[in-house]
Amino acid sequence: SPLALFIKRQEWALIQKLSLGMGAYYGVTLLLLWWNPVFALVYWVFPHMEGCVLLCAISYLWHAFVEESDPGNQYVNSVTILDGHDNVWNEDYHVVHHHAPNTHWSDAPAHFEQHREQYASVTATIFRDCEEGKLLQWMFEGNWDMMAEHFVDLNDKLTLEEKRALIVRRLSVKIGEKGRTGKRTEWGATSTIRDFTE
Repeated sequence: SPLALFIKRQEWALIQKLSLGMGAYYGVTLLLLWWNPVFALVYWVFPHMEGCVLLCAISYLWHAFVEESDPGNQYVNSVTILDGHDNVWNEDYHVVHHHAPNTHWSDAPAHFEQHREQYASVTATIFRDCEEGKLLQWMFEGNWDMMAEHFVDLNDKLTLEEKRALIVRRLSVKIGEKGRTGKRTEWGATSTIRDFTE
């Protein structure tokens, strides 16, 4: 729960909202457990845990890649998937979600095309003709060759072996002293790491 982080930051309004939500959820859980424990576990607790695992896995994938020299670079540490097999509401254009959150989901492909040069200039983390589940599978299996086959180099300069090396390097960034990359990003990503490691 982010409750510990909110307490550390003294964000009282968020603490109140989160506490009310947690209280409501756990209150309903207790009522359901009292009423019918099997129903509560099968139709309430299990779906909640399953949803948490799914969201964690997808969030991990979207932000697993880091360029050590520029850890805040959203073109690198947010995955883009072109011609994705499971592209609901253009979620495969994940960089757009961070750089232009006010962009309507139907405009995400056009936004990508408008900023294609920026993606190319940093060799953005882009894959083609796959989907999140397959990328997670390949990542957890260590199937770097398959990931490299689907990796898109907009500059058309990297060989398959160079793509593989780039993927492995970006997935293997060593976090510095006390869990820090040493650079605070404008989005605050490393500030969250710092809050838990100091």
